[in-house]
Amino acid sequence: MREFLNRIDVQRKVINEINSKRFHFPLVGLSKQSIDRWQTENSIKNDTRLLNLLLDISAKLFFLSNKSQEQITEDYKNKSLEISELIEALKIELETNFSY
Repeated sequence: MREFLNRIDVQRKVINEINSKRFHFPLVGLSKQSIDRWQTENSIKNDTRLLNLLLDISAKLFFLSNKSQEQITEDYKNKSLEISELIEALKIELETNFSY
């Protein structure tokens, strides 16, 4: 159960980080569809670092959600660490290129 709560907290944290920059259209979730809509509504180009970070975080969280019923593996731990690193990179990207 703890892993589930952590994933929800991570999703909330990422969404709050993005929305703190006051984009025209808020990010409402980390599904591919939500990110695509956010990208389109805010005219974010396909090759931006910010978009790539969001997609990476989303994919890794999806991996973790599918492993939640299994024993915690080394791969699960590594993905968790990778997500933490991606979130730090996301914060830096937002501060560097999206400070208003």
